[in-house]
Amino acid sequence: MPLLKLIFSFEWRQFLRQPAQLLILIFFLLMGFYSLSTGHHFVGQQLSGLDTLVQNQKSHFQELLGRFDADTSTSKGKTLAAQAGLPQVIEYRASPIATNPPKGLALMAIGQRDILPYFDIINSKRDILTPPNAEIANPEKLASGNFDFSFVLIYLFPLLIITLCYDLHAKEKEQQTDRLLNVQSGDLNRILFHKLLFRLLMVCMLGWSLSTIGFLLHPRGTLLSGADVLLWFFVLTTYLLFWFSICWLVVVLRKSSRINSLTLLGIWLLLTLILPAVMNKLAALKYPMPLRTELVSHQRETMLDTWEMPIKELLVHFYRNNPQYLPLKQSSDTAQYGNKRFVAYYDLLGRRMNENVKKYHAGARAHNSWLSKTAWLNPVAQMQSLINATAQTDLRDYLFYQQQAGDFQNRWVKLMNSYLLANKKLSRKEVMNLPVFQLAEDETRISRILTNTIPLWLAIALVLWMARKKSILK
Repeated sequence: MPLLKLIFSFEWRQFLRQPAQLLILIFFLLMGFYSLSTGHHFVGQQLSGLDTLVQNQKSHFQELLGRFDADTSTSKGKTLAAQAGLPQVIEYRASPIATNPPKGLALMAIGQRDILPYFDIINSKRDILTPPNAEIANPEKLASGNFDFSFVLIYLFPLLIITLCYDLHAKEKEQQTDRLLNVQSGDLNRILFHKLLFRLLMVCMLGWSLSTIGFLLHPRGTLLSGADVLLWFFVLTTYLLFWFSICWLVVVLRKSSRINSLTLLGIWLLLTLILPAVMNKLAALKYPMPLRTELVSHQRETMLDTWEMPIKELLVHFYRNNPQYLPLKQSSDTAQYGNKRFVAYYDLLGRRMNENVKKYHAGARAHNSWLSKTAWLNPVAQMQSLINATAQTDLRDYLFYQQQAGDFQNRWVKLMNSYLLANKKLSRKEVMNLPVFQLAEDETRISRILTNTIPLWLAIALVLWMARKKSILK
């Protein structure tokens, strides 16, 4: 313990006397602040959009209720009163919304929230070709991504670690103090390990401090639980330990500072750029990621083909798929603009569209499943997945939301069809008690994240074991 205190005190004084390292630390602090502000701005935009959507929905809903109290002494009032409770008017004026609001950590790891819809307008028409599902996106922005804190942490923090550690032993050797330290302590590796530990604590303090600032910056209206905070610190610290273990392995080889720097930069390029690119290319060849533009094209073809079907054939499909509505079957069902024609059209359209969506999601799941199974070969990509999962901004979180939104839509369609097919109106009480979407929590998320950190810990253990073997040989 006295030796540890002595080394820490010496390293701290040395750090303060080196302007270059101070400037590097300040530079990373500024990048951290900028990345957090970028994430805060992005999350704020989505929250603002959701708030506007909710307020408009509330306004339209109050307007619907006002139709029940319209002044029937005027022609306008009579029209409004006649429309009160019509399911078509309810869907047109105040369709319910399903939202996937950003969580408290989303500003630190935007993930795929910038390319995936975060709300859906729910109605019985089952149209995924309108916003937000067919939202126009800037391809250049999608390719470059976002400069959020997860980018700084995953890609730039390793460079900081390399800068602080590459000459840990070489500096002592070049100053010819390594032999003196070895004679006085009897174990040079022990001193080097304490010096490495000092740098580990310093970088961890930087990462923890920026993370704490991110926690404090989370916008009002976003949820941030203590479990999420602890999970973030755990994943962050695991990643930093991984890179420090690699640096320790290079240090114990006792090569020159030039060789160490080139070796560590090569490892950084391999793990952050080359290996992820190779794995993604292999995944694209083995399980090609389906394009959303192809899905939209198929859906448009499906809409046209379904609409051009003869009404009698359309109704045959409807009653075959929905035998519970057979008691409502009448000779007037074939009316060109009747409710049953439109209900049958959207029912069959929804079923056909769901088949297209299932194929799309199956392809996406196969692609991502293969990447997940091979993630132990790709620590940086694994870390990106862990960070996004912690912030609940990855594809898996979106699919979890989409499943709930789809279930809610099925419930809504069933409710509206019960009124449309029977030509019934909703009462004021029934309108006030219409179902509302509630997003549930993924109870398996935390355990899944903890399980997925195991490959990183195994990699750390393997690298430290190799470093120990090399140090013994030295």
